[in-house]
Amino acid sequence: MPEKNWKLELSKDSWKYIKKLGKRNGFRILDRLEELCKKGNPIFQKDVRRLEGKLKGFYRLRIGDLRVIFEVDWEEKRIGVLAVVPRGNAY
Repeated sequence: MPEKNWKLELSKDSWKYIKKLGKRNGFRILDRLEELCKKGNPIFQKDVRRLEGKLKGFYRLRIGDLRVIFEVDWEEKRIGVLAVVPRGNAY
């Protein structure tokens, strides 16, 4: 198993939403986040886009109809997940 390059931190609200989704969808999201942590640079991965406007400085990961809003701490190699929300409520 490849070693994780990045540390993953979930906010209380994002963790709560993932649990609310149920096992199947919750594990799907957690698997994608773990995959993101194992890659070299998380912002150059598939389905990751830089956000603009009020959310400038943050990124989003698309997982089906859901969006994971996260920030990257380059010095500590940390991915901080702020929110997991349906696409219509993300922005």
